Amino acid sequence: MKKILIISAAVIALAACHKEPYPSDGDNEYLVYTSPGKDVSFANYRTFDLADSLLVIGQTDKPFYSQSQNALALIQAFRTNMEKLGYIYTPSNPDADLGIQVTYIIKTEKYVQYYDDPYWWLDYPGYWPSGYWGNWTGYYYPRPVVYTYTTNALVADMVDLTADEDPSKPLEVVWSAYIGGPAGATVQSDVKRMTAAVDQAFAQSQYLAGNKSR
Repeated sequence: MKKILIISAAVIALAACHKEPYPSDGDNEYLVYTSPGKDVSFANYRTFDLADSLLVIGQTDKPFYSQSQNALALIQAFRTNMEKLGYIYTPSNPDADLGIQVTYIIKTEKYVQYYDDPYWWLDYPGYWPSGYWGNWTGYYYPRPVVYTYTTNALVADMVDLTADEDPSKPLEVVWSAYIGGPAGATVQSDVKRMTAAVDQAFAQSQYLAGNKSR
């Protein structure tokens, strides 16, 4: 790609600023947020390049780039949608108009909560309270309840590569997408859901079509 995109901690916070959520929230599909750059005319762009690897954050101690089958399937989903809009894929071309980098983020939270009373005594109507046997409140050892919750997300940034190179200036982001939600039972199911969510990201970003007679 013509220029290297720098991923910062801001990537994790994209959900807070993106717009246009997937309308069918809560249907076991990922939420999809998309946001265009300010005053961008996509009719001015004809060609695009894609980073050939998926940046993975959170799966190991350090971020890494992946070219696994699943990673390439997600990258391909962006290429397919761009080509449907009439953009020409020009891999490794220094004169490409647009560059796209895709990042995968996974996070697992662990929760531990302690209960002093047996589970079956918690707010169960009609059950004997511990005080029935005397001053026994708290005689049970605390019982830990442990559970984990895993979420994952796909973040895409589309940048303008036509501007003059200037190390002191960041690349202009002309479109960004955030796809995220609870992880599924298998990686394969997540890839399938994310691929559908990529299609949704483009479907709700009609402005990307620009001048389709290009």
